[in-house]
Amino acid sequence: MLISLGGPENLPVNESLFMRMTDQWENTQVIPADLLFQKSPVEAVVFRLKKLDADSGDNRMQFPDELIAGEIRGEQGLTGFSATFRQQGWIILPAELSAMYKNLFLTILSASIGLNHLYTSPAQLLAEAERAALAALLPEAEVQKFFGLRLSKFPDSFRSEVANYFNLPFNYVLKRANHLGMVSEQVIDDTLTSKPAPRAVPLRRATSSKAA
Repeated sequence: MLISLGGPENLPVNESLFMRMTDQWENTQVIPADLLFQKSPVEAVVFRLKKLDADSGDNRMQFPDELIAGEIRGEQGLTGFSATFRQQGWIILPAELSAMYKNLFLTILSASIGLNHLYTSPAQLLAEAERAALAALLPEAEVQKFFGLRLSKFPDSFRSEVANYFNLPFNYVLKRANHLGMVSEQVIDDTLTSKPAPRAVPLRRATSSKAA
């Protein structure tokens, strides 16, 4: 099962590239020479996901022995995908992504490989992989510093502060707050469909407990 990021229009591009890569890999064990491929540091991401999974007692993550993860530059329409092939896990992202999105999507796609054996629906797998990835990237105590007051309006200044603090897009941090019960579904819907309100009062910056 192939998990494709982006919209339906991106799926054919991602599928075509995956078939092209695996066809050559099966014959020669190398990535096609015309693809500007650079390996991604997926091992640390998988370690974090497996540790969180074990610590929670869920023990749902099952990864293949071999993971082929990397970035490809210059492929028009590539949004990123994960898939399994011959007992291998494949994770491919466009190199043009910003560091903020690159780390996020690498973690989501890695989680989709680990959870692949539990789902037959790509949409359900992607949703659960996103939930697992956000749990790994956003500890509850850190999210609580910003969303503990159960806010319902998020001015631009607040969004920027949250995104910079976590080095993740604000909407994904908001999703994690929703998973933790700090933000309602209604607030998320309102936030994604309405323009942010102007900042009314200064916000106290949270202090990070993470290492620099």
